Amino acid sequence: MVIIRLFQVFAIVLVCGSLKQSVAGDVDAWETLQGGDYSSVEAVWLPRAERGEVEAQLFMGHLESIRDKHAKAAQWYRRAAIKGNATAQALLANQYLSGNGVVADTVRAYVWYDLAASQGHLNAIRARDVIARQMSEEQLRQAKTLTETWKRDGLTQEIE
Repeated sequence: MVIIRLFQVFAIVLVCGSLKQSVAGDVDAWETLQGGDYSSVEAVWLPRAERGEVEAQLFMGHLESIRDKHAKAAQWYRRAAIKGNATAQALLANQYLSGNGVVADTVRAYVWYDLAASQGHLNAIRARDVIARQMSEEQLRQAKTLTETWKRDGLTQEIE
């Protein structure tokens, strides 16, 4: 679990650190977020996220997570994950693994990690492999079947 938590912190720093969208002039979003001015950050990023911009959806997930609104974070991560964003897939997997903002579900955690891992996301590969060793044969079979189904049929908004 420590590895998963460290990954989540690393991912937030990595993604948010690269977001240099201006908020109220020349202030970058990450600095504004660190300063606790969530409303200014949200004013810029929420409309973009609602328009379907994956990077903005991922950022909104981070914002909601920082606010301890983990169910809302999961909703934003899911929207970006469905569009194939490996970081969002891995972060959503973290939430399923911990039950943070969603019902804990090791099978779904494995599936989301596996989808991110299939794109080369190294932390997702490691996390998937760690939890696979902790799953029953039946859980692992279910997870692999679900992964194959989602890869074959595509990801949709209905995926929970």
